[in-house]
Amino acid sequence: MRSLQFKFSALIVSVLAIACTALALVATQHERRALEAEVHERAEALARSLAGAAEEPLLGAEQGSYDDELVLERLIQEAGAGDGVVGVRLLDRDGALVASLDTPPIEGLLTVGAPIQYSGVRVGEAQVDLDLHALIDPVVRSNTRHLAGIAAIVLLLGVVAGTIFVALLSGPLRRLRVGVERLRDGDLAVRVPPTSRDEVGELTRAFNEMGDALLQKQRIQTAFGRYVNDYVLNQLLEGPDGEALAGMEREVTILFADVRGFTHLSEGLKAPAVVALLKEVFQLATDRILERGGTIDKFIGDSVMAYFGAPVHQPDHALRAVSAAVDVLRNIEARNRLVCAPGGPGGLPVQIGIGIHTGLVVVGDVGSDRRSDFTVVGDAVNVAHRLEKLARPGQILVSEAVQRSVRGAKRLRFEGERQLSGREEPVHVYSVEFDAGPLAAPPGSP
Repeated sequence: MRSLQFKFSALIVSVLAIACTALALVATQHERRALEAEVHERAEALARSLAGAAEEPLLGAEQGSYDDELVLERLIQEAGAGDGVVGVRLLDRDGALVASLDTPPIEGLLTVGAPIQYSGVRVGEAQVDLDLHALIDPVVRSNTRHLAGIAAIVLLLGVVAGTIFVALLSGPLRRLRVGVERLRDGDLAVRVPPTSRDEVGELTRAFNEMGDALLQKQRIQTAFGRYVNDYVLNQLLEGPDGEALAGMEREVTILFADVRGFTHLSEGLKAPAVVALLKEVFQLATDRILERGGTIDKFIGDSVMAYFGAPVHQPDHALRAVSAAVDVLRNIEARNRLVCAPGGPGGLPVQIGIGIHTGLVVVGDVGSDRRSDFTVVGDAVNVAHRLEKLARPGQILVSEAVQRSVRGAKRLRFEGERQLSGREEPVHVYSVEFDAGPLAAPPGSP
């Protein structure tokens, strides 16, 4: 910013210096021409005056009158005493020199002549020589010094005004630069108050609007990041406008997990302890679901609903859902062993039942103008919920649609046909067999 201020100040000084120099040259030339015209008029007036005074003495001198010759010499001396006059001559009618004041050889000599007439007849000529340099140069030099002084004052005022202007311009720009640096360092709350209505003010307002947009995006990312993993969140934020939130039909896999016997567990607990227990269980479940690429839809009492395959397409969404369910139960079992172990932190063991189903749903922003949720809607959601109700503690029940997608990767056991509430046809139900020993697989593996 200092470099910009220095360059701008130097530019102002240069422009003012060139302008002052040009104006001084123009003024000097104009003044010189005006002085030359004035000297020329003066010379003509002096020559006419001399011609008028020399009429009769010139005729007398031609007739040999000594007194008239003296008069002519006196007239020449008087004319030569004027400022800048370096030569005076009187010529007769034939052009012969009658009387003169010698003229030294100098440059810039102005010669002006006036006819001498007597009774309307030309009887001679009076000539006057003036030194233009002696008459004009001192005046021009004096005025040039005055112009130089005025130019210096104007230049000084211009420098002061330019410095003030640059300071007024660089101040908002400096604050804007500091704001940009703070925004770059992650301070999304930084704002720069606009101080003008010019282009700098518009740029400042645009910067503040950009900060508001980035802050809003961060808030959305923070809020929505609690429900989806980082990959899904980045896809939502970086995708085309409105694409991720618009309603769309998609085949997904829905997972419901519910804490079994929670009402009985919470009977002897105070409200803070109930909330802490739910938070602990939900933390274990949501971490495993998010690690497998799932999206947390909502928490319903002591159960959690999630889905896989939306809003970002996942071709192996069914396998991801089953793997996440296995991870959840493994972590719950590990947690139960820890709290029940002698010398452990203590606590109540919990059991979870899980139901999973794959089917077509509508994924998108559902609700009203004042309140909406990004969720899935469809019959597949009801089927997954019914399967969760059938699952025993520590059991994962899946539908036949899920079984067809994961049977090569997971061990399943046919549990028979079940009549689900709200459906006329029975549903083939399978349970997932797994070892409860190891904890969850590394995030990202199906």
